[in-house]
Amino acid sequence: MSKETDAGNPIIEVAKDTVIYQQGQECNTMFLLRHGSVALYLNYGTPEQFQLCELSHEGASLGEMGLLNDEPRNATAVALTDCVLVEISDNQFPSFIAAHPAETRQIIIDLAVRFRNATNEIRNEQEVIRDCIQALQEEKHQRKESFAERLKRYADFFLEVPPDVPPDLYMSCYNRFHGSML
Repeated sequence: MSKETDAGNPIIEVAKDTVIYQQGQECNTMFLLRHGSVALYLNYGTPEQFQLCELSHEGASLGEMGLLNDEPRNATAVALTDCVLVEISDNQFPSFIAAHPAETRQIIIDLAVRFRNATNEIRNEQEVIRDCIQALQEEKHQRKESFAERLKRYADFFLEVPPDVPPDLYMSCYNRFHGSML
């Protein structure tokens, strides 16, 4: 069911679990949430599904990025509850901005919050990657050290190597005379 608002933008009521729009669809409208809760997903309905965010405050905007960039939808919007939305088309958007400065400001705030959240996600992922690389380097270093220690132990068993000879020195001498084993 839809009816016109005083600004000429249709009000749309959607039931819980309704897909409002799908990732990859052409985008020529955006929505403002009047009531309910909506989630935005990447790869919705696939094993790689990832929830980007949940929108539940009145006036929350969704679908504006594609509308502003004239690009396909970058996510799928799904109603988590029964929802009431205002649909704004690309040709109605300029007049909507002029007639609704407070809601336009909320759209900008929503975009800024999503950008900040995306930046934080990138920062967090960068830290995870850095920690993984560091752990791999430490593990690699520990393996070399343990191999060096084992080599020294084997050499001690087969040869008379003084106990104060560091494994690295022994390996250097061993490699010089017997070629690289590593």
